Amino acid sequence: MSANDDIFARLGELGLSLPPASVPRGSYVPAVRTGNYIQVAGQGPRWDGELKFAGKVGRDLTIKEGQRAAELCALNILSHLSRMLDGDLSRVVRIVRVAGVIQAESSFTEHAKVLNGASDLFFAALGEPGQHARIATGASSLPSNMAVEIEATVEIKDVSSKLA
Repeated sequence: MSANDDIFARLGELGLSLPPASVPRGSYVPAVRTGNYIQVAGQGPRWDGELKFAGKVGRDLTIKEGQRAAELCALNILSHLSRMLDGDLSRVVRIVRVAGVIQAESSFTEHAKVLNGASDLFFAALGEPGQHARIATGASSLPSNMAVEIEATVEIKDVSSKLA
């Protein structure tokens, strides 16, 4: 079994799979590669275009539901990475940085717990390369009323030199 197969097997063991890569809802591209880095734009908790978690965490959604929303955002990030890497997630050297925004009331203080849903998913799927630096912040509103939005910076292995 290849390293890439291992990643998808680990997701399967968790009862998870990658959603179809989302289509941008604005004037931007979902992911950009520069050198050995891919920047994945903010991803919401959508599956095949349908918003699955809406509202404010701590008011409309529990922390556990917020974690599930963050996990779905992480799956969407992996989906875009897979698309950019021709399906080969074993080319991920490291998830370098994750930035998450949680829609919540001003008194909510458990942003880090919510973002653990994404961080734990990245580690479960990728192992050590899934460990990352991050920031978890709050907002009074997010586009489409989504509960969580997450972006990621990812270092990848360059295989273009092997193709010559």
